Amino acid sequence: MDDYKIVLETTPAVDQRVFNKPAVSQVGAVWSESSDFEHLNSKHIQIYRKNGQTQIVKHYFACHDSLQYPLIFANGELGWHPGIERMRRPDRGNNRPVICEGETIIATTTATAPNDIIDAENRAINKKKRKRNTVSCREYYCYKLQIRDIDQSMLLHIGRLLQQYVVDMYVKIESIRLDFHRGRNKQAQLRTEIYQGIVDSISSGESSSSSIGKRIFLPTSFISGPRDMWRRYMDAMSLVQRYGKPNIFLTVTCNKNWPEIQKLLLPTDKVENRPDLISRVFYAKLKQLKDELLKKNIFGKIATYTYVIEFQKRGLPHAHFLIILKQGWKMYSPESYDRIVCAELPDANQHPYLHELVVKHMMHGPCGTMNPNCPCMKQHIGCKDNYPKEFTEVTRHSHNSYPLYRWRDFQQSIIVRGHPLDNRWMGFSS
Repeated sequence: MDDYKIVLETTPAVDQRVFNKPAVSQVGAVWSESSDFEHLNSKHIQIYRKNGQTQIVKHYFACHDSLQYPLIFANGELGWHPGIERMRRPDRGNNRPVICEGETIIATTTATAPNDIIDAENRAINKKKRKRNTVSCREYYCYKLQIRDIDQSMLLHIGRLLQQYVVDMYVKIESIRLDFHRGRNKQAQLRTEIYQGIVDSISSGESSSSSIGKRIFLPTSFISGPRDMWRRYMDAMSLVQRYGKPNIFLTVTCNKNWPEIQKLLLPTDKVENRPDLISRVFYAKLKQLKDELLKKNIFGKIATYTYVIEFQKRGLPHAHFLIILKQGWKMYSPESYDRIVCAELPDANQHPYLHELVVKHMMHGPCGTMNPNCPCMKQHIGCKDNYPKEFTEVTRHSHNSYPLYRWRDFQQSIIVRGHPLDNRWMGFSS
């Protein structure tokens, strides 16, 4: 680690949203690339005995977690290790013996001859997938991080230490996955011998000596790997090629003040120290949104969609949706835009709750002369988002094919962060 350093870029010329430091306390892992994989992944903890001998505790030893986190496992509880047997659940339903043949259930009482039962058994055995009877590393830590109604463990309420524990367990899981794909048999399936020869490397145009030699290639099944990311990108481009350009760009952002999050926090908990709770609640909200989009068709019938989940520097996730509508539901007129998007303040008398939410979350700024230090004013003569907008009575298309939404002048304003703002400072809401 002496050869590595972390630099926080504070040059005003760069995009501060990318390079500035996080706004909340977070824990991260620095993953360095090296050819000495065995050294990196095995010698995590080294014990020195009184007689001078040493003992290496690898990441898959049962005592590794208790030695690394004595405050969490004060009683020396064992962590994950290979060979933990899975608990078998008793079969539900009637006790009549049945034989599964594909998707058909054949009862023994309906068989006309013994050979029928034997043949059905053989076919079911041959088709049945072999299931692992041991608990994987990922399944074990999913169980440990599960939120339960009656939980005697304080693992989820140890503050910043939980973040470090989760990051270390993620590194352990990724190390095990990489060890699996690094195996000789897996690499032989990927035909890495094609890339190992120096002559083949030179003939393929490789000129850097550091790039010549044996490499580890990850398949598309390795999540977040280069091939997996390229496959996802090509799938998204195939959707555009097949169904046309996206019609709706939708963003949903996690809110730490959601009641589902607040009611599960202890008085001593902080939101940024509960990534497990935030992720679970956000995923549930995301599933509900997908049901609204795909089943209830709140924006119309959808031909296809794609989305990506990102995490902000304040520890909260958000998702970006690209939605392509079916023919007959696409937006071609100002009326169709106004049916989905509203860029005006709701009526406080008719929709008081909606008005409160919009004022709290959707008003831009203020910036410009009212607040020159607003983040949108940095390195720009004016607001980079072109606020305040111009009043317009109807929605219309602009010269760059983007719509100019309706911002009507209602001759009224509200006080936001100490300044009077009107419809021109309103963001987009659906």
